[in-house]
Amino acid sequence: MSKPILSLKNVSMHFGGIKAINDISFDVEQGCIFGIIGPNGAGKTTLFNVITGVYIPTAGEILFGEKQLNKLAPHVITGGGIARTFQNIRLFDDQTVLDNLKIAHYSHIQYGLLDAMLTTRRFREEEARLEEESLEILRFLNLEHMANQKAGSLSYGVQRRVEIARALCCKPKVILLDEPAAGMNPAEIDDLNKLIIGIRDHYQLTILVVEHQMRLVMGICERILVVNFGEKLAIGKPDEVKADPAVLEAYLGKAN
Repeated sequence: MSKPILSLKNVSMHFGGIKAINDISFDVEQGCIFGIIGPNGAGKTTLFNVITGVYIPTAGEILFGEKQLNKLAPHVITGGGIARTFQNIRLFDDQTVLDNLKIAHYSHIQYGLLDAMLTTRRFREEEARLEEESLEILRFLNLEHMANQKAGSLSYGVQRRVEIARALCCKPKVILLDEPAAGMNPAEIDDLNKLIIGIRDHYQLTILVVEHQMRLVMGICERILVVNFGEKLAIGKPDEVKADPAVLEAYLGKAN
């Protein structure tokens, strides 16, 4: 078995007496689509926040390959190869779709402040490269025709895709999607399933998905972690998780 690209070892995140996540360990293999599910307040987004440096974990270790992430700033983690989307869309509404993507290249820009002030050749060439890379991502996501539209004018589902496109501009090795199917109907979820698989295969990424929509999780995830009250309840393949009595009781309900 190949070495995991991401590992959490006995990770806890406590806020005073509240144990948002407590002693959670799991590995994510390279190239995997890995799902994280659980009831509201179970600690799913907190897991994303400790992985991406929003929170420094109270205890435990987070490894990205051989590199420990525990005390790194979010921009350092992003520049190192982990990007994410958010449960609440965080686009710059008054900027165009293209400008939203170009901003995300900040950690890979090859010119300095003086180049930008003097509009040097290096600046112009780098800006042209960033624009073409952004447009190529939009083409892959079938969004190129919306490049010059204001992000805030787009439908909710399209904004979700733009946010994924922006995350791809960070050139990640791992991408974290926080409830990408929120507010979508079954047909839109099926389209999103195909898109996520296509992104994984085309960009050779590892993808972690926090999601309530079981249609998406069971449709694309190869392994699933179930959390409840901040604890790891179960982990395994979709069929194994669906058949686990503890999961049925805590998340899916006994009647299912």
